[in-house]
Amino acid sequence: MAFRRIAVIYNPASGRPREREEPLARLAAPLRAAGCEVAICPTARPGHATEIAQARAGEGYDLILAHGGDGTMNEALQGVMGTGAALGFWPGGTANVLAAELHLPHRPEEMARRIRDGRTAEVTVGRANDRYFLLMAGVGLDAAVAGSVDPELKRRFGKAAFFVAAMQFIWRWELAPFVVHLDGEPPVEGRFVVAGNARSYGGGFQFTPDASLTDPDLDVCIFTAEAVGDYLRYVSAALVGLHRNLPGVIYRKARRVSITAAAEHAPLTQVDGEVIGSLPVTLESIPRALRLLV
Repeated sequence: MAFRRIAVIYNPASGRPREREEPLARLAAPLRAAGCEVAICPTARPGHATEIAQARAGEGYDLILAHGGDGTMNEALQGVMGTGAALGFWPGGTANVLAAELHLPHRPEEMARRIRDGRTAEVTVGRANDRYFLLMAGVGLDAAVAGSVDPELKRRFGKAAFFVAAMQFIWRWELAPFVVHLDGEPPVEGRFVVAGNARSYGGGFQFTPDASLTDPDLDVCIFTAEAVGDYLRYVSAALVGLHRNLPGVIYRKARRVSITAAAEHAPLTQVDGEVIGSLPVTLESIPRALRLLV
């Protein structure tokens, strides 16, 4: 479909002003020349992208375009859900996993052409308690790493900051156990779990290599080993998607997954790379819940 009203949401505090303003102008110019209304909407605080997305969709904007990293995309997703507006993503932040999944362009002129083409897909959206996610949810190792990344390190070194944080963290990781409940199966005790709604994970890892945004199920990968050394092996194998054949790995498809703490310490949960709290958490898929610009 052809989009007529487009709201572009971006974080003005990310990068230098010229580095943000020039690409935004280069994106808007060809769209306006084609007769589209383009609103440039800067965020002012955490969570503001959600408010802007919901408000602009309520005003009749038919495409909400999040410009930044996966965190900006996830905030915009919260506001778009249930409005009928389509969601688009223009990569420009630290982590751009969705961009890798959809082969999205960085250059503003190429992004403008994709918007004019107007091709969308109806995709599955995940939900972790009351928080939506488009890419993945994780409990244990990845959530703990995401929560330990220094914001300044992330700003200065981008993806490398996550690698540094992971190497610093893994040797002091407590491997707190939790219980995973899959519909129709006995409970499983795990130390790390990823529920993927997409094949891409970030950093080249393929924890859920069979996942797809158009699949109505989540791909759930549960790691049950109790030794840190096993997780170094899992992570290495996940770079090429071979971890599923290793001992202590369970891979399933599911519409609903409930995870509860099995010890006094409740592990953290992340969605799309952002920590949302500690266990318990219920993960579920919502098929065909969103029109996504592809």
